[in-house]
Amino acid sequence: MESTLVQQSAKLRATAGITESRKLTGDQAELARYLVVDAARKALVTPCVEGLGDMAGVKQSSFTANGFQGSYTFANSSGSAYFDRDTLRAFMRSLGKSQRMGYVYPGGPR
Repeated sequence: MESTLVQQSAKLRATAGITESRKLTGDQAELARYLVVDAARKALVTPCVEGLGDMAGVKQSSFTANGFQGSYTFANSSGSAYFDRDTLRAFMRSLGKSQRMGYVYPGGPR
């Protein structure tokens, strides 16, 4: 678990361009902590559906009794660690690094 947290912390610092000398505000530190712990949890904890037995990773399923049909939807079936998009966007915005829209004029500025 600790190595996954260290890895995700390094990944967040690289993604956000945070240097070691940068001091985060309290809110920024809380967002960073949430992003790192949540990403590590997604990689290490396999979700399962209650009452369906050992079907680890299934977030939704459906069955038909007489037609013998069944379908399963897996949540993060690859076990990848990833940052929550909305929280990452808020964190980047708090650092002053939000995405900005730009324009390219083929013939130069108008």
